[in-house]
Amino acid sequence: MINLLSANFARLWKSSVFWVLEGGAALWSAVVYALALVNAHDFGQTWALERANANFFFVMLYLGPALAIFAGFYTGVEYADGTIRNKLCAGHFRRDVYLANLAVCAAMGLFLALTHAAVACAVSLAFLPAALALTGPVRNLVCAAGVILAYAAIFTLAAMLDTNRSRMLVVSLVFSLALLMAGMMVFGHLRDLEQSIQAVLAQPEAFEDAAGRLRMLRGMRSLFRVLEALLPSAQILYLINHQMSAPAYLPLCSLALAAVLTAAGLALFRRKDLK
Repeated sequence: MINLLSANFARLWKSSVFWVLEGGAALWSAVVYALALVNAHDFGQTWALERANANFFFVMLYLGPALAIFAGFYTGVEYADGTIRNKLCAGHFRRDVYLANLAVCAAMGLFLALTHAAVACAVSLAFLPAALALTGPVRNLVCAAGVILAYAAIFTLAAMLDTNRSRMLVVSLVFSLALLMAGMMVFGHLRDLEQSIQAVLAQPEAFEDAAGRLRMLRGMRSLFRVLEALLPSAQILYLINHQMSAPAYLPLCSLALAAVLTAAGLALFRRKDLK
């Protein structure tokens, strides 16, 4: 396993896709904070700095598409070059090959997040008001780690089971964008339901069947909370919202999702015919 990880990370440092994605993360971080500083200095829009802590996690918005691209290219090259087949012929277990690729994909997500945060600090930390402690990033680090692992499990599963790199790239990229849109919809509907419930509780006399309406709204809220727990893309929106913190159970849901997908991927990869 150690030899596999060593070889995988050696390939990672030489990967042009890795450096392009890292450069994109650094550029995006610099632009986000530079615009916040410009808005505060030139237009007096201090809200940009007041929510600066949340901007530390803007990288999570494009983490899904980035990992879809990375996993597709990285694993696709291994299939095309026969590297995976050679690893198996050398006596490595399929389980170890799969987990080593998962580790590299998760590390890629972590590197993107760290690069984004490091550039953010370099560009803007000295300009932030002294009262702004980095409570947001510290509080949400566990949730971000869970999201990274969940995304890595999703796209490692896709990459390891489809040897057609072009098809896998297109499907994974489209799926990552659809996942992001679904997460936004679930997050938005959940906030609307919360407001509707509060409105009924505040003025029950304004509704014909307040009790029945309340039961229906609470049932729908429970459904959307389950969807929120299953979608790492929905959890991202807690990270970039400076007025909200992710519920404590969401990181556990992300870890559970990653574990289930990894177990399924291992089972399917063991049965995969590598010609």
